[in-house]
Amino acid sequence: MYTKKWISISAIIFFFFLYTIFSYAEVKKEELKPIDESKIENYLNLNKKTKLNNIVIKYRSNIQEHNIEEGKSYLYGNTFIEYLDTKIEADRIEFNWKNGDLYAIGKKENVIVIQKGDNRYYTSSRFHINLDNKKWNAENIYIQEKDYVIIAKDIKKENDYSLMKKVIYTADPFFMDKKDKNPDFYLKTDFLKYFHKKKAVITGPVFFYWYQVPIPIIFPFLYIPLKKNNSEISSFGITYPRFLIQNKKISVENIGFYFPISDYFNFIISSSIYGGERWKLETEMEYKLKYAYNGSIHFNYQYLSNKKFDYQIQWKHNKDYNSNSEIKFNADINYYFDNFSPIISRGNENEEMNISNISIKKIFQNYFLNMEAYIIQKRNKGETKLRIPEISISMRKKPFFTKNPFFYPLIMDYHIFAHNSIEYYSIPPLLKKIKQKTNIQTGINHTINIYTFIPIYPYLKISPRIHYKGYSTLNLNSWTSSLFQTTDALTDILFSSIEGFLELNNRSFLLRHKMSPIFSFRIKSYLPVNNDNKENFIKNRISFILNNNLELKIKNNKNLKEFSYKKIKIIDLFQVKNFYFFDKNSFHLEKFHFMGYTNFTKYLKMKYKGGINFYEKRKNSNFFHDRKEKKRMYFNFSFHGNFENEINFVDNKYEKKGKNRYEYFYFDKYNYAIYPIPLNLKIDLNSTYESSFKKKKLFNTFLSINGSINLTKYWNIEINTDYNLLRHKITFFKIVFYRDLRSFKMNFDWTPIGEDRYWSFFIGIKDQNLSNLLQYKEIHYY
Repeated sequence: MYTKKWISISAIIFFFFLYTIFSYAEVKKEELKPIDESKIENYLNLNKKTKLNNIVIKYRSNIQEHNIEEGKSYLYGNTFIEYLDTKIEADRIEFNWKNGDLYAIGKKENVIVIQKGDNRYYTSSRFHINLDNKKWNAENIYIQEKDYVIIAKDIKKENDYSLMKKVIYTADPFFMDKKDKNPDFYLKTDFLKYFHKKKAVITGPVFFYWYQVPIPIIFPFLYIPLKKNNSEISSFGITYPRFLIQNKKISVENIGFYFPISDYFNFIISSSIYGGERWKLETEMEYKLKYAYNGSIHFNYQYLSNKKFDYQIQWKHNKDYNSNSEIKFNADINYYFDNFSPIISRGNENEEMNISNISIKKIFQNYFLNMEAYIIQKRNKGETKLRIPEISISMRKKPFFTKNPFFYPLIMDYHIFAHNSIEYYSIPPLLKKIKQKTNIQTGINHTINIYTFIPIYPYLKISPRIHYKGYSTLNLNSWTSSLFQTTDALTDILFSSIEGFLELNNRSFLLRHKMSPIFSFRIKSYLPVNNDNKENFIKNRISFILNNNLELKIKNNKNLKEFSYKKIKIIDLFQVKNFYFFDKNSFHLEKFHFMGYTNFTKYLKMKYKGGINFYEKRKNSNFFHDRKEKKRMYFNFSFHGNFENEINFVDNKYEKKGKNRYEYFYFDKYNYAIYPIPLNLKIDLNSTYESSFKKKKLFNTFLSINGSINLTKYWNIEINTDYNLLRHKITFFKIVFYRDLRSFKMNFDWTPIGEDRYWSFFIGIKDQNLSNLLQYKEIHYY
């Protein structure tokens, strides 16, 4: 009886559970019926893409679960999600398609990776972001930038700012490359706030640590504006000063601050003090306007001892050349003034000049218009030259006779150039007897070029061309005018290359010589005829150019029928030029010139040039020929060698391998690390000879040796020296010791021989953001 009773009870329980299962399935089935595919697309795209406020989102994972009713997706295992410029990798991701909340969870062995643009964020804890309002927060965050790392216990991003707590900043390369778990040098602060619109960072008290030990350097706060490129306007900030000790005198450079005036202008002011002898004040206004215009206005004032001062005004205005605008305006103003007495030195080649220029360019369909104004200051001569305006119009190359069957189309271009110039000679303070002088002159210049190309296959190519220049001037001081004209007719004949071969050792070696001759005929006339050119107002010249190439070919496979040659360059180029001038009564060699070079290998090169000028050219007074070429004989030879090698002590007997300063080495039986020592040696030999026949000859031969050796991976020594082979004298010697200190660098420079003899010592941090703040430099001249 009990058995039948329990069987009945069990059957009732079984059918009850079976009924509940089927009834639950029927409810679910009825629930899915009214949901069509279009409604599913609003929350979950079947192609694994969806849109949230017009944002396309892509994702993937090993396992995916989607709750249509709640509008959520659950991704498990190797999850990845991408939207805009942000990519997220985690172990698990929960995403709400309705409100945009995304939660990422990671593991110790599988951290969360967030990549936004070029920045990378790592965290092993939770990460939350709302894709709709772009707000996010995370714990134990690790931010990897290009040159530094930021570690924060907590980060929270709002619309206008981002807030970090318990922040560590370091630029230690060993820590960034995962060679060490702890940085050698880092900054630590309790909080850091970054303003998105102002692009600036403000921190609380900043403490400095050296190998996890605090050092007595504390900043109450840091305010750092961030500027990714020069086109962006910075915010408020303080410039880090640079301290320098020179000849036992302390100098401080770049003490100042900067602040914005508006969204388009930024103002910078700084000062420098040099040992109490002089001080400098610098101001700069940066601006960035619409239509890709940007620039800066700079003002420098410097006060020296003995009541001497100078100031300089600079204005640079540019427009992006990649812009589509047909009108482009550029300015580069550089004006200088001082109350010193200028040095009047005639014939001084090292003139101190300041050039200011303003230009407007307009591009038409077939023409190009350029208007300029510029000022040239020759400071050591007290001369100022103003040219305003300067207008030039150029016609683009236009072909004629395009259907002519005998030669290529005739090409012509035309240029017209007009200017008005004012030359002013100032009165030096100590030379008041010299009178002021002002010259005002107006000029116009025409240039016409016509050329074509006539091929005569396969022997030669003829290239005739005509070049015309006309220049007229009007001097407003004396109301006198002048006119100069030149017509230059040239014809170049390019012959086909001629090759010759010399077989050696039964064709195992082939010596190839290649020649390319060029013949040129030129007639040049000058008008009007004056005292300077009355004997040579028409100049006839003939020039002959011969280009040579010489190489050796060596057979690679001697026993095979099919073989190839290996090329060895002997002479890459050897060029000979002969210039002759003639008239109806004479024919003379005017100038002989040769040049050549050979690149034996990538690291071994040789160059040489020389020639003879048989006649001294007269100095013409017109606009086109104001250069005087001396009668001389000259020769120059240079040899360059670059040798790279390494001293390698590694041998099979050094089988012991270990780690030293996070690097692996082989060790000998005395536990000394064995490693290769790189060597680099550059040798330059330069010899110059020049003779003006009647005057003193010039002959110099110098040997320059530059070498470097890495004694260890962190010690480097460089040596630079110049030796005069004729005088048997060292004219320059410099030695540099460099030491890599992980986050810092140190070097010692010593120049005992040379025009400027000195020694200097420097130690500073490598990080560019802190390089001006944490450094020490001392220079001593003797």
